[in-house]
Amino acid sequence: MSRRMIKLGYLTIASLLAAFLYEPSPANAAGGGIKIDLRVHGGYSRLAASDVNTGSGGMFEFYKLIAEYGVYEYEGGYKPLHGGYDVGFDFVFLLSPRLGIGIGAGYLRSVGTGDLTLTMETGVLAFESKSVLSALPVRLGLYYALPLRAGLSLTANAGAALYVGRMFNDHFRFEQDVTWGAQDIDADRVGFSDVGFQGGLGVDYRISSTMGIFVEAQGRYAKFKNFGEVSITAASYEGGPQTREGKIYLRSQNLATDPPVVFNTFLVESTPPTPDPPDILIREPKFDFSGFCLQAGVRIRL
Repeated sequence: MSRRMIKLGYLTIASLLAAFLYEPSPANAAGGGIKIDLRVHGGYSRLAASDVNTGSGGMFEFYKLIAEYGVYEYEGGYKPLHGGYDVGFDFVFLLSPRLGIGIGAGYLRSVGTGDLTLTMETGVLAFESKSVLSALPVRLGLYYALPLRAGLSLTANAGAALYVGRMFNDHFRFEQDVTWGAQDIDADRVGFSDVGFQGGLGVDYRISSTMGIFVEAQGRYAKFKNFGEVSITAASYEGGPQTREGKIYLRSQNLATDPPVVFNTFLVESTPPTPDPPDILIREPKFDFSGFCLQAGVRIRL
């Protein structure tokens, strides 16, 4: 995570804690008795990240194709960026025993990796990569609990999320004998225009009057436009590293093969590259955090 996102995360958490832990609600101050639940949770997350996998995995698919056409031995490939984790907390203001309004924040992160070796007449050619996609959402939603039996409730929630920070890093490296090359694409965005939506179902078990545990499944829709300016750092056995700024693009080239194959890769350019349709198509990628999360947590009555 970039330093700017770390600072933003600390600021968000500190602000929420200050607002809800140190400032009593008007109803409580007047003896109205509105209750607040703190929900702390975490679990497995899965992102769609389709354009990320298309761009980050394209080089591996290309060299696997070369190996198959050249009858070379190869091992490995690209493991798409999907699985990861999602952690966070929410304050839920209980308007009634069943209904509440919640606000909270979280952090989610997923990683994709690549590891490919080709054995050719000229030696062994090895590739490796690591792609990381992460975000810091601030959530606002409605919470509903339907009692099933003593201590056990079916829960549901739905609402919107403001993704105040998101980050993407793509690392790629190749080696052959003493020859090597590497590049890193780094992108982060802090703002208040990326809005997503989420909803979930779960089960809550009350341990005592002030504590409970829960498990739930959350669905998430959060598909965002390209980053603004990104940086790319390149180095090789010939020298470096050298860093330049630009915008990230997804380049798709139709190769003259049978069957047809499309070679995809990321580009970082300061000016929009020129496509050559139908053979070469270039567009700005989307960064898709849509997916789901399976999580467990603890609920504490404040």
